Amino acid sequence: MNSVRIAKERIDRALNPRSVAVVGDKKASGYMWLRSMSTFQGDVYSVQIDPNDIPGIEEMGVPNYSSLMDIPNDVDYVVIAVPRRFAGLVLNDCVSKGVAGVGMFTSGFAETGTQEGLEAQETITTMARDADLVLLGPNCMGLYNPALGVRFSRDLAAGQGGPVSFVSQSGGHAVSFSAAAQANGIGINKVVSFGNGVVLESTDYLEYFAQDDQTEFIAMYIEGVKDGRRFFELLRETTFKKPVVIWKGGQTEEGKRATSSHTGSLAESMDTWDVLIRQCGAIRVDSVTELADVLKALVTLPRSSGDGVGLIGGTGGQSVSMTDSFAKSGLRVPMFSQDSLDKLGEFFQVIGASYLNPVDVGGMNRDMTETCMDILSSDPNVDVVAMQMSPSGFSRDPAQIEGQIDALVSARETTGKPVVTMLFSPDPYGEGEALKNLDLKLQEARIPSYPTYDRAALALKRIVDYRRFHDGA
Repeated sequence: MNSVRIAKERIDRALNPRSVAVVGDKKASGYMWLRSMSTFQGDVYSVQIDPNDIPGIEEMGVPNYSSLMDIPNDVDYVVIAVPRRFAGLVLNDCVSKGVAGVGMFTSGFAETGTQEGLEAQETITTMARDADLVLLGPNCMGLYNPALGVRFSRDLAAGQGGPVSFVSQSGGHAVSFSAAAQANGIGINKVVSFGNGVVLESTDYLEYFAQDDQTEFIAMYIEGVKDGRRFFELLRETTFKKPVVIWKGGQTEEGKRATSSHTGSLAESMDTWDVLIRQCGAIRVDSVTELADVLKALVTLPRSSGDGVGLIGGTGGQSVSMTDSFAKSGLRVPMFSQDSLDKLGEFFQVIGASYLNPVDVGGMNRDMTETCMDILSSDPNVDVVAMQMSPSGFSRDPAQIEGQIDALVSARETTGKPVVTMLFSPDPYGEGEALKNLDLKLQEARIPSYPTYDRAALALKRIVDYRRFHDGA
């Protein structure tokens, strides 16, 4: 069954609610939904009839009602967390109440593959479609809108939005990406987990966020689509307006089988997906880590389609490894121009090191960093500068590292060229706190950092390919 078209204004109301009700939250789950909604800027209501659960709800200061219909005010968005046998009754109340959107956490529908589950899903689908209800799910985490404080996990940030919207067929990946984005300084506009997607699915949300002025970057986790032609036509149109990053689940035969039992989706050939993603000019990734890496680069780096990388930092062996990583990814590590070599030659006569690209000097102070950055960022053969930094240096001399960061920012602002960093540590667990502190400093400066050469190179390559496709290079 294909998805239906719902007016953008109604989706706007569902994804930007002014009032929220949670139906069926329980003490056994730690009141996970109501505690997650504690940051919501609007009115929060509870619907619960179990006398064992009501005292805890009242202790949180949340007004509780025995029915959704008893709530005296309008409700924009409802979280349904009741057993499947009650879900239809609650959904019927949502329709009668004039609710705009529902996040149905309840599972046990088509993804079970049982006749009972299929029939139950058909019932709620018909009900929601007839009412033009924006039903997220069933079998999903629903909505995360950090600017309004609507959350599906109490561990997520609230109070400030961002430019990235993520659409996920998986609730777990929706939560994981939200946490990864938070850790990497990626601002989120909205995350929509839609599970079985009986009313709106990937294509509908792609269309919505393509028109959303607050969304500059779209990311998607997809297991299958209901109308492949419509999806890819829309994807081709959207990528010329804003970047779309796609993580396709079910890439193997075993993975396809898993998607069927996860969200009831039918997964198409990965070869077909790969070709169509490229032809549409979207960016393909294969994990939540890669998704965060690419988005971090998209959000922070100046627009550039150049593939010549100038490398700085590390010892001789590390410089060789850096060069291999960037070259294997498909990026160039070119020789510097003769003018740059002459300037570097004068400089390195004093300190001694190799400088043909990479510049393999470690432990640079601010002045040394500024000199190298001025030369490399002005070199016509260099489109991007990538510098290795060490967390141990931050621990020993924070002022020196901050001076290096200032030099990177200055070079970026002077030339407009992208600057990225790789945080090298032979003991990342032992230096975990120092790594995090250094990364936070770089986030403040809007300089993306990566824990390995390979991850930095791959993220850059993805961005370069996207820019070149759309610039006609």
